[in-house]
Amino acid sequence: MGRALTFALCLGGLLGCEEDPELELPDKEVCLNRSDGVRYCIDVYEASRRDASATSAGADQASKAKSLETRLPWTEVSWSEAKAACERRGRRLCEADEWVDACDGTAGAGGRTYAYGDTVDATRCNTGGVEVEPGGAFPGCETLIKTLDQSGNVWEWTGNNEAAAEARGGSFRSTQAHRCADTLTSVPLTNKTVEVGFRCCFNP
Repeated sequence: MGRALTFALCLGGLLGCEEDPELELPDKEVCLNRSDGVRYCIDVYEASRRDASATSAGADQASKAKSLETRLPWTEVSWSEAKAACERRGRRLCEADEWVDACDGTAGAGGRTYAYGDTVDATRCNTGGVEVEPGGAFPGCETLIKTLDQSGNVWEWTGNNEAAAEARGGSFRSTQAHRCADTLTSVPLTNKTVEVGFRCCFNP
């Protein structure tokens, strides 16, 4: 699709307007209601850098966080850096309850144990593996609301203040610890590892 046509469709409301002028691809997001009825939207894919690809996580530390398939997630990122990357896109980190509700498919208490269901299945998500995979590489790791990779691949920073900050969801090395309710405990907010990334949320 040409850039001029894309811009016209965006103005006409036919496409999302969060388009990157270089990638010409809209960020993938899905919206749902919290248990208190407030509407919010969450990235379909784990955040990636602007210059990421299927084989490289990219190097642009000043990038706004993207939500695109077939890109390696933005990892080796501290909680404050993840928060800033979402804010550069006009978004924020997801709060813990928002992240969990999207993962388990139910607003409030209840819902699935894992993003894909209640019975552990090592083939559905990138768990018990050896490396991070691009977003959407495991189509079976899909939630009821159609987000991807909320179980495994990389832990994801949540919370918008230090008291609420924590990483959730497990990583590619996790086995049982990739339940929707799982948190990565005793990890400094300044910690940077290939096992921890993030995704963004916002209120429309």
